Amino acid sequence: MQILIIGSKGFIGSHAYHYFKNNATYKTWACDVVADYVDERYFTIESSNSDFNELFEKIPFDVCINCSGAASVPGSLKNPLRDFSLNTLNVIKVLEAIRRYAPNCNFINMSSAAVYGNPQTLPIQEISIINSISPYGQHKYFAEEICKEYHNFFGIKTSSLRIFSAYGPGLMKQLFWDWYQKSKDSSLVNIYGIGNESRDFIYIDDLVRVIELAINNADFNGSSVNVANGKEVFINEIASIFFDILNKKYVFTGEIINGNPINWVADISKIQKWGYHPKISIGDGIKKYIQWIKGLN
Repeated sequence: MQILIIGSKGFIGSHAYHYFKNNATYKTWACDVVADYVDERYFTIESSNSDFNELFEKIPFDVCINCSGAASVPGSLKNPLRDFSLNTLNVIKVLEAIRRYAPNCNFINMSSAAVYGNPQTLPIQEISIINSISPYGQHKYFAEEICKEYHNFFGIKTSSLRIFSAYGPGLMKQLFWDWYQKSKDSSLVNIYGIGNESRDFIYIDDLVRVIELAINNADFNGSSVNVANGKEVFINEIASIFFDILNKKYVFTGEIINGNPINWVADISKIQKWGYHPKISIGDGIKKYIQWIKGLN
């Protein structure tokens, strides 16, 4: 099976690429905007004028996994046009190349739980109301709709994975990265919020296994699927684990960040039917992340 991973230099894409590359079942190719002069199965794409036609003209890919795009809610509020270009426009460019040159290629798009915004009820099901509270979430939803469009009108096999709070080695932004950076210069770390906020965390190794399960089990009919562990973890709980490991103290400031949801936990019955169950607990995952980030210094 020939697989193309777009966004292979990013957090999710890099882990996915190494996983599939090291599995003899797959012949794996990579693609990103960063030049790579070593990997013979790597394509460089222009960041300002991406063109994916050549990729699908040259190689008959069986699966294309799109891990590219921007992943910053604050960034989408500062520069919504850039966010739209990376998270929505690039998706239709890829799908158009598939439509023209590789109509039998299965397309898996990395979407986000940000499409839900602040849900009215928990756990969040795929049929829950879409109510994005940031351009990032809105643009991810637009991309999902484009995936549906290309399936419904052109028969392209597409599936979107709505990823909740993914974390692990290599993630150099978002919650845990920010906490660690603050802890280096202070014995008392200020944390946004009040601690009653919650997330549904999934470790990167588990997430990559879900991607493989999607290759073999997804309907590819334009639908979207929640990707998480199905466990609500409150921020005060995770902060206790995190800062105990660092032997640091922390305090919640009560400040709310614009565009961030309050409480999340996913209904993961769909991926459970695929055979998914998490292998990495939140405690072990945090230990692995801190071990990695300390190694950077």
